[in-house]
Amino acid sequence: MGFSPVDSKPEWVPRERQEGRRFIVTGANRGIGLATATGLAALGAHVVLVGHEGSDAFNEAMDRIVMETGCTRDRLGYMSLDLRSLDSVRQFAKSWAQRPEPERSIQGLINNAGIAGMPGLSPDGFEMCFQINYLSMFLLTRLLLPYLAPAAGDSVVPRIVCVSSSAHLFTLGLPTDERYLRTSGSGFFSLRYGESKLCVNSFVRQLQARLPADKAHVFAVHPGSTASSFWQSFPAWAQRCIASVAQDPSRGARTSLFCATEPGLVSGGYYADCALASASFWLGREAAADLLWQKSCAWAGLSPKSLM
Repeated sequence: MGFSPVDSKPEWVPRERQEGRRFIVTGANRGIGLATATGLAALGAHVVLVGHEGSDAFNEAMDRIVMETGCTRDRLGYMSLDLRSLDSVRQFAKSWAQRPEPERSIQGLINNAGIAGMPGLSPDGFEMCFQINYLSMFLLTRLLLPYLAPAAGDSVVPRIVCVSSSAHLFTLGLPTDERYLRTSGSGFFSLRYGESKLCVNSFVRQLQARLPADKAHVFAVHPGSTASSFWQSFPAWAQRCIASVAQDPSRGARTSLFCATEPGLVSGGYYADCALASASFWLGREAAADLLWQKSCAWAGLSPKSLM
């Protein structure tokens, strides 16, 4: 997420129904995540809402989706995941692996969850923005790759959508120094947030380059400034400024829905306002991007050579 004005472009309207397809949406009980889950349910998809807020919050979110879309409750589900912990990510993947077929098959993974800032370190010893916005997402996506497959009788390649931000444009390069990444950042919107989103964009490019073309299409998206609890770590004056220009969560979810459902998009691309956008020049530094990939694999306990 980041700062951008609402423009006057015609609204994108979804064209592709999603019956028979299953999507996972992280951070789905409120804000852009809830709007994304609602949009997918309205298109006929099965949606698994994921987060750490507890069953009451997600039951309320699912009730709201049913009310707004008219979908049946059996097309919605909830699973617990705390992105502050790599162990929680691993446990989530183990739980997913125990699901019976075809409920284990995934046609879309929407990595929506994120924070603007949080002081302190994660249980794994990393700065919170880096862990929640990037490293746990990196691990989650890698662990779920074996389950991404077209639905039965469907030829549509699965999608992975990672929520980034225009804030990635205002950084000083990819962070790869472990000592730096293991020191606490500010609780306020900072360089750390932009760096975490630059890492997200790098991951999308690196994953796209490593995956077989028919395994999954991968996208980074900028949702724009959206009215939600995402900004709650900001000082009151900053929250008031953001509220004056923020858009509705349903509009903030448009580009995620666009990349999750629209045919003919460029895999590995960075999208904003439902269109391919220019990303940071830092992403062209292949040596740094490869180093981040290698180190991320080590931090997450994964092999850098094998994707699945």
